[in-house]
Amino acid sequence: MGIAPPGSPTPDWAALAESNERRQRRRRLLMTGGAVAGVLAVAGVVATALLLRQDGPDGPRTAEPTAPATVAVDGPPSAVPSASAASSAPPSASASAASSASASAGSTAPAPAPTRLDDVRGARPAALAPGAVLGTAPGHTGPALLLHGSADGWAQTSAVVVDTSKSFTVSAVVRNDAATGARAVVTQGSGSYYSFYLGRDYWGSHNQWVFKVQTAAGGDDGTSRQAFSTGQATTGQWVMLTGVYDAGSRQIRLYVNGAPAQTTSVSGIWQAGGPLQIGRTRWKNTWTDPWDGALTNVQVWSQALPAERVTQLWRSGGRAAGTQSAAGWLLP
Repeated sequence: MGIAPPGSPTPDWAALAESNERRQRRRRLLMTGGAVAGVLAVAGVVATALLLRQDGPDGPRTAEPTAPATVAVDGPPSAVPSASAASSAPPSASASAASSASASAGSTAPAPAPTRLDDVRGARPAALAPGAVLGTAPGHTGPALLLHGSADGWAQTSAVVVDTSKSFTVSAVVRNDAATGARAVVTQGSGSYYSFYLGRDYWGSHNQWVFKVQTAAGGDDGTSRQAFSTGQATTGQWVMLTGVYDAGSRQIRLYVNGAPAQTTSVSGIWQAGGPLQIGRTRWKNTWTDPWDGALTNVQVWSQALPAERVTQLWRSGGRAAGTQSAAGWLLP
């Protein structure tokens, strides 16, 4: 500092010293603040570098990005759903919908119930009523028609099958489950009366297998002729029933399990209008005698089978008589 020129006032040294001290303190504060800011900045850079770069046992390793969480279709949703899952339906609802769709895609719809019985010769299929069920039955191999004695349990062809002015044979393997009541196996006719009837005859103490025919137009009990079994009709057992009409000798014959039961003379058989019926009959303008049990191996021949052919049919389980049938249903 120079010497004051002559005549100037004497400096206030104490004030100058105090002012200088204040300036020094401000300078030190500024320098300390700058140093702290610098240290913080460096620390931030170092921390960022450490987050982006990690050193493993095999040297430097760059951190991989984390994959987004997903929702499992077949299990519970993830604890941290992805953004797309969060913006859609709740994970549980989405999983349930996906599981249902997957189950539907992998399942097979049940096949529709059959509505007819195919004729083995292809010409005379029989329509099934709603109460008739095509399936299998214990004690028998092959298809069976299962009926329960109801008015809607039967099968019917679309037209007449048997020409009753000529010889014919009708046969079926049956299991009767009804303790009482008349029960029709195979009949023909849809007018006022049947033309022929194979089944079970029942009234009072009378309970026998029967093959019967109507001999006069109009239909009446007094003009019916019957061939009965020698023993009682059974319940819960498989039986082969065979009815034969011999137009040459004018006789009807009933066979039970291949054995002859009874032969009855007739004047002829009335040709009733209407189709073949399985499991019911027409009587006095009413559908009646519904079968209760199982039916199978139903066949018709356009001839009177001799006794040896009926025996052969029995030995084959009701399938083959050694001569071709004109029509057949429920055969293996």
